[in-house]
Amino acid sequence: MEERTSLEKILTISPKSSGKKVIWGIAILAIILVVLILIFKTSQPKVNYRTVKISRGNLVVKVNATGTLKPLNQVEVGSEISGTIRSIEVDYNHRVKKGQVLARLDTTRIESELLQAQAKVEGEMANFKKVQADLTLAEGKLNRMLEAYERSGGKTPSQLEIELQRSEVQKLQAEMLRSQALIEEAKALIKLKEAELQKAIIRSPINGIVLARHVEVGQTIVSSLQSPALFTLAEDLRKMQLILDVDEADIAQVQVGQKAKFTVDAYPEKEFEAKVQEVRFYPKTSQGVVTYEVVLEVSNPELLLRPGMTATAEIIVKELKDVLLIPNQALRFDPSRIYKKEKRGFVSLFMPVFPRRMPQITPLEKSLGLKGR
Repeated sequence: MEERTSLEKILTISPKSSGKKVIWGIAILAIILVVLILIFKTSQPKVNYRTVKISRGNLVVKVNATGTLKPLNQVEVGSEISGTIRSIEVDYNHRVKKGQVLARLDTTRIESELLQAQAKVEGEMANFKKVQADLTLAEGKLNRMLEAYERSGGKTPSQLEIELQRSEVQKLQAEMLRSQALIEEAKALIKLKEAELQKAIIRSPINGIVLARHVEVGQTIVSSLQSPALFTLAEDLRKMQLILDVDEADIAQVQVGQKAKFTVDAYPEKEFEAKVQEVRFYPKTSQGVVTYEVVLEVSNPELLLRPGMTATAEIIVKELKDVLLIPNQALRFDPSRIYKKEKRGFVSLFMPVFPRRMPQITPLEKSLGLKGR
């Protein structure tokens, strides 16, 4: 009896306990509802607006590019003949004039060959005179034999003797022609060796400055199909050129005569002025990027700029005066496209919101000549 009473007590649910469970259930549902509301509110992006006053002023459109400074005229001075460097007359940064001696080659071998050629000419001249004298005697003998043959009525000398003498005359004539050819050949060799003596003295072909010296005293140079470079000279560095690589998307805006400004790493705070001198048609392709060379004319009176410097340039392709100035951000911002409202389900509230792609160029931007990104 007692056991039955205890079981009934355990299975019996008190009204007080049931009320507490209902309160806890309501509280949990309220917390869940608050969390969902907070998630829904925070899922909407917050937009901050900034206003700028529209003003009037001048608008400058520029094309940016990088390039390398080069002299207007750079010459590699070489040697047409082989030999050993006997002396060097100039060094780095020396100013030279056209015709000035830069270096000299050893000419011992050339001088000896010149003496041999001169001796050969003298020997051939002596041989020519000997052959000429022999020919005169042979022709005289042949004439006398022909005269005797006519007077004797063909009896003496014999026809065979006459033919032998005529053959001797022809032989001496051929030998004299050969001697004359050998004399001309020896004279040509003399001229060649004299020219080599002149070429053994390396002279400057221009007025300018020595940028580099590639040889040392005692070094042997060998001239083959390509002449070895001994010195690198540059003409007046007060006038230089800047070779830019302009992207194919911007090349149509660049025209001859446009003004430009550029900077170099050596003088980051100083701007140098330039002018477009040439726009080349030949394309250059590097890693799938097509560029075109644009040559800028640069004035360098203070000699601050040096060949090989890397420059960052801005070419002024268009200047508009007294126009309305609006920030680019205002033309590219479109709230209706970036934050477009969408129907979202319950599960999507817990998913992250990814950034949207920037809008394409608008008709207003096109009218101002701007490009989309």
